[in-house]
Amino acid sequence: MHERLTFVAVATALTLALAPHASAQSLTHDPNAWRAVAYADLELPNSEAVPYASLWADRLKKNNDAYMAKGDTRFAVANAPASESHIVVRSPTKTVVLSVLHTLTGCSPIRTDPVGNATLKRCPMRLAIYQNGRSTVADAGSGCFIEYGAQPNNVRPDLARNGAMGAYDVQAKSIRAGIVFEGEIAPECQFRVPVPQP
Repeated sequence: MHERLTFVAVATALTLALAPHASAQSLTHDPNAWRAVAYADLELPNSEAVPYASLWADRLKKNNDAYMAKGDTRFAVANAPASESHIVVRSPTKTVVLSVLHTLTGCSPIRTDPVGNATLKRCPMRLAIYQNGRSTVADAGSGCFIEYGAQPNNVRPDLARNGAMGAYDVQAKSIRAGIVFEGEIAPECQFRVPVPQP
């Protein structure tokens, strides 16, 4: 499934944090291999989450404004509840990020898993590319996000039952994103997002 890309502005924090020439960043080993996506809490982002908060700054403001419009002022010193999932692929010359933003105001539920205490949602998705000292960000339609509820005894969620995965298809020059939900592939959540080439 190919998503239409609409380019948007982005703050410089993304550029600084995800630059491929940064010595702390390592190249992606076997980009074709499927691996679990990473998650970031954007309510009060730590240093590792700041680039993703920057990537979604406009949508986070919209979410904050929606809470304020309802008279909810609990988040005056932080963002209203928000998180995101992402996959990052690094080559010697380029860093590519596919990110899905989860907010209550920006996502819609698809279905729930009462056994795994998880909800599958459709949320906005963006593709960010850093190359040659420049960054570009594009809206990439909507993707899927798994919202995990509290687990008994604080056990980690069963990612084989409900998990989001991603990979970079080197030959097709696209990022693949997929979801397993209730132990089965979720067909509505299998995406292939092309990475524009220079």
